[in-house]
Amino acid sequence: MKRICLALSCFAVVHSAPAYAAAPVATSLGQYAKALQAPARVAVDPAGSVYVTDPQRGQVVVFDAFGRLVSTHTGFARPLGIAVDAQGTIYVAEEKTGSVSVLDAQWHLLYQLGAGAGEFLLPNHIALAPGTASRTVYVSDSRANEVRVYLGNSRHSQFGAYGTGPGQFNFPTGVCVSPAGEVFVVDQNNDRVQVFDSAGKFLRAFNLGTTQPSGRSQAALLDNAGRLYVADTFQGTVKVLDALSGDLLSTVGAFGQGPGHLNAPAGIALDTFGRLYIASANNARLELYGLDSFLHLRASPATGTIATGASLMLSAILGGSGPFAFEWQKDGQSLANATNATLWISTVSTADAGAYSVVVKGPAATVNSSIAWVTVIDPPAILAGPQSVTVLRGTDVSLEAIAAGTALNYQWRLNGLDIPDATQSTLTLPDVQVSQAGAYSISVSNAVGVTVSSPAFITVLTPPTVVEILSSTIQTDQLFHITVNVDPGFTYALETSTNLVEWWSVTNFVNDAGLLDISDLTSANDWCRFYRLHWIP
Repeated sequence: MKRICLALSCFAVVHSAPAYAAAPVATSLGQYAKALQAPARVAVDPAGSVYVTDPQRGQVVVFDAFGRLVSTHTGFARPLGIAVDAQGTIYVAEEKTGSVSVLDAQWHLLYQLGAGAGEFLLPNHIALAPGTASRTVYVSDSRANEVRVYLGNSRHSQFGAYGTGPGQFNFPTGVCVSPAGEVFVVDQNNDRVQVFDSAGKFLRAFNLGTTQPSGRSQAALLDNAGRLYVADTFQGTVKVLDALSGDLLSTVGAFGQGPGHLNAPAGIALDTFGRLYIASANNARLELYGLDSFLHLRASPATGTIATGASLMLSAILGGSGPFAFEWQKDGQSLANATNATLWISTVSTADAGAYSVVVKGPAATVNSSIAWVTVIDPPAILAGPQSVTVLRGTDVSLEAIAAGTALNYQWRLNGLDIPDATQSTLTLPDVQVSQAGAYSISVSNAVGVTVSSPAFITVLTPPTVVEILSSTIQTDQLFHITVNVDPGFTYALETSTNLVEWWSVTNFVNDAGLLDISDLTSANDWCRFYRLHWIP
């Protein structure tokens, strides 16, 4: 027993010295929620783009530095850990396949780590060693209780095993690497962080629950001020620790549903502008915080493609002490009189399309923002909509719409429901049937809007099957009497002629029975007449 206690007391290092790092000043900056269901892990690239894995949807969502949704990439088998290097190479861990895929900046697969599928039991978090010519990749395999190290696609080494002693793990999760090469690993079920050298040799450890209870800690990251951030999923907060001593400096966020609150924080990332991103899984969003001196960028509307005639606003929000000077640029050239924190264009035209950025000069440094790409296009407009028609069953029908705008998409609808594969400006219906009668409209859309035409009604008529003259006789009243046999419920016209050239109407009628006798009251002076009977649609 004494040996066990001595071993544990040597391992559970408790520092009584004051922390070396100062607590950060955290400012809530809002949320990103579009296209997210249960965000898990987060990574950022040097340009400030944010990559978020969403395992429930099997996708990775990308936002730019201005918070605009850039793209959504699907088809992943419960993606978890993610990392992006300086060249834009993307690393994605997939739980279901037990693999880590490496993709280029265009999302083309380059290779997979190790054996590919089945290489890991549970690849949970990914960390990239900074500043190495040959990229060193660390992957925490939570079920294997190991951290595996890769150079290129080959496994170089691994460290850890199941247990509670130094260098042992019980479900390792978050992993990050310091500029000096120290590897920090969150040992979730042992409620601690362990620190190793680049070769996997144990250096030190500190408990996460020493000052306050912890629970299900996951992601971890280091900043340049010597602070370690650990996402505490159960407590709904991010703990900030001194990276050397392990002393708790402060927390960021608090459990809840409101602005700035966290519910099951599972992933964290810090960009080059001092913004901390926290994946709040059960709130279905990213929470943003500015740390100390930060630059926060916003764009309105929250898309990179804008309609002509709309307004554009780009803004920079600063943390820290000023004064600050601003210089907005378009395509690398300074804009005249654009020296405020906000750039406002009230009515954009196609000439306003381009790459926007801001240079911020402060007392300590000058910061160049990332680029906000702005595309300006004409919104959709319907110049001529489809027209109503009445046709016989079996007729070919064509409806057409004329629209203006850029990069238009078309979708025809019948009684408000989309018609499959009807995505052209003209809709052709061959051999139309009664079931196809109804209200037809077309939706015309592009990246900046949608418009729907007024409905055009197609009426489909079914002709009668029986239309015949059975007999014609001259009776004692000196009039012609015509007997007809027709389908009931339709309108018919009986016409007469004495020369087969000129025809005039005898009567129009609707018959409720099959046979009908009709007297031609105009025939008293004629001994010979011709008759014809037809259906009136």
